[in-house]
Amino acid sequence: MKEKVAVKLCKCILLLCVLFAQWGHAEEEITKERKLKAAYVLNFIKYMSWPVDSGAQNEFRLCVHSDEPFYHFMQALVTRHNQGANKVRIVVGHTLQEPLCHLAYFQSSIEQSLIQIRRAVVVVESLDVKQVHAAIRFYTQAQKVRFEFDIAQLAKVDVIASSELLKLARIIR
Repeated sequence: MKEKVAVKLCKCILLLCVLFAQWGHAEEEITKERKLKAAYVLNFIKYMSWPVDSGAQNEFRLCVHSDEPFYHFMQALVTRHNQGANKVRIVVGHTLQEPLCHLAYFQSSIEQSLIQIRRAVVVVESLDVKQVHAAIRFYTQAQKVRFEFDIAQLAKVDVIASSELLKLARIIR
């Protein structure tokens, strides 16, 4: 009897070890730093104003050009956002597949000209990413995630960042 219980217990422990190993591997696919950047991007939307004729007040289009783990993490954040009592519904899609983007996030550069981002706020994951018309750039300083705003680029797309948001950023003029 004790042997049967011990065997069942061993099987359960083995199953849990396999599940935790898979979960741990999935967590490694996206770093804490990148999760923080995703959360920042979602909050940028809340503290910025797009032109009335952009349609961003009804359905906001967030376009992402990144690896799949980051894209899926961003989708999960947006799903949680949309379930809340938020006024604006956010739709997340791949940058190259969306016909229109209000905000476009780039993990890496794209050399081709993209019509869907010509009126978008372009956010890049690091200072190493060289994307045309980048308005917001993430960088790391003293092991902390920081960001900078290019005010001229925001003005070109008629987007206004709140003063509260700009207080947290390094400003590029």
